[in-house]
Amino acid sequence: MDTTSARLIAEVAFPGAAIGLGAGMVAGGVAAVAGLPPGYVVLTTLGLGLPLALFGAGYDLLLASGRIRLGGVTPAVFYWLPAFPLARLFHEAFLDLGLGRGVALPEALPQFVAYQAILSTGFAIGFLWLHEHLGPLWWPRIRDHNPVAARYVHLYTRHAAAMEHRRRAKKRR
Repeated sequence: MDTTSARLIAEVAFPGAAIGLGAGMVAGGVAAVAGLPPGYVVLTTLGLGLPLALFGAGYDLLLASGRIRLGGVTPAVFYWLPAFPLARLFHEAFLDLGLGRGVALPEALPQFVAYQAILSTGFAIGFLWLHEHLGPLWWPRIRDHNPVAARYVHLYTRHAAAMEHRRRAKKRR
């Protein structure tokens, strides 16, 4: 892979990665507000933000390859169903390592994973909402040299035109 291809892939993966990092920053902010020590705040920010950023970038790459539908709630929920619990398991292991403890799986691992899977639905919806607002701000900036972004802009423009056509037809009736 040459540097141009890598840059194009990174550009396409940017919205999902940024949302994942942002989620880690929010978790770190919550830890700070809760009065946890600064080291714990940093470990939470990185330990959750990094895997969520990687999974967010993975979501964008699946989207670019056509395996996930742009704007689809169900595909996002099914993507994050395993991804969010895996990110949380990484977060727990990262905390253990960072705090000098031996890495230990949560005592009630099946219940932990099941609970994280339940939470993943809310995360998926929030991720998709942010993605649907961040992506349309980002993709027009890179569409001139990035064919995937150009395709997204075309799809959104076509959808907006169809919605406007429906609105006018409804108004005429």
